[in-house]
Amino acid sequence: MVETARGAKRLLYWLMAGVFFLLAMLGVALPGIPTTPFLLLMCYFLLRVSPAMHAKAMAWPLVGGPLRDWRDQGGVRRSVKHLAYGMVTLLVGSTLIFSSLSVMLKIIIASAAIYGLSVVAHLPIARDELGDPSGEFKNASPTQE
Repeated sequence: MVETARGAKRLLYWLMAGVFFLLAMLGVALPGIPTTPFLLLMCYFLLRVSPAMHAKAMAWPLVGGPLRDWRDQGGVRRSVKHLAYGMVTLLVGSTLIFSSLSVMLKIIIASAAIYGLSVVAHLPIARDELGDPSGEFKNASPTQE
């Protein structure tokens, strides 16, 4: 059981939970800004100020599943990885193709997107999608086996 924050610390934790929620929502809309790390940080602070609000965040249909997978198994589902690949490719690709940004800025954006995709590629896969009947977690990342 996590101890609930009190006093000024409680106020600070509420503030931090809100800041990380806003950053996560920006990450949903803007390619290159990660969503999941900010949601994990939001949950860290929510758990310490409002276990009930934390439970609601974990049950939220939009992000609750991936947060539970990360908390319980330390991995993400293949479908979440595929969605991330598709969204980054679509949003960054359309930005690179249709924008009038300078070539240098486009190179920076493309580099950030490639780096982000490589991070997603190296995330472990949640075990229930690996079809492992033993129930043991296996890291699906080829660089970590």
